[in-house]
Amino acid sequence: MPTLTRLGLPGNEQAWAALGFTGTHGEIRIGHVTCTLGEPGWGFDETHSDPAQLGVPYLASDTGRAPGNPGGMHAAGNNRAATRAEQPSPHANGVTIVDHVVYWVPDLDRAATDLTAVLGIPPRRRFFPRGPDGPEMAFYRVGEPFIEAVSYGGPPALLGVAFLTPDLDAAVAAIRAAGGPIGDPKPAVQGGRIASVWRGHVNWGIAFMEPKSRN
Repeated sequence: MPTLTRLGLPGNEQAWAALGFTGTHGEIRIGHVTCTLGEPGWGFDETHSDPAQLGVPYLASDTGRAPGNPGGMHAAGNNRAATRAEQPSPHANGVTIVDHVVYWVPDLDRAATDLTAVLGIPPRRRFFPRGPDGPEMAFYRVGEPFIEAVSYGGPPALLGVAFLTPDLDAAVAAIRAAGGPIGDPKPAVQGGRIASVWRGHVNWGIAFMEPKSRN
């Protein structure tokens, strides 16, 4: 299974520190994902065709940007093993992993074809999670996170991210204590609860999620 190992996030360390994250040298480790601060982008431990066709800046395995990587297999190899062996620093907000990345696309049929070609896997699911009046989405599992591809008619872009935390109330309290603008928890469409950050914070969609109880 392909794994999302690198994720580009907009903003700087100060902006993300206000959301309860600990970062150094422009990077934040979240689970098995290394997040590079500056602009949205992504990178995987392997790809099966040119990732440039997805319309998103590609982050090479050394976290440098490679906007037009040539097609064929891209592999992080020893970098992936080293990353998994290291223990990321704990974050004040309690976040453990990246839950999903929101990928807006002009046409879901074309995006699903391209994602399947690049990742080498079909979507886990494709449906209308908000009902027939909402947008259609396709979900790809890429290691810990999902890619949530959403049809909306505009150019392809990464428009947001959701993080998973075991205690959303504690996460919201920690973020507010750090000065971050976050709303109150509310029920999430996919179950559990969610709290969203004011979009103007880094002009991007950011949410914190708590999984639904198994009781």
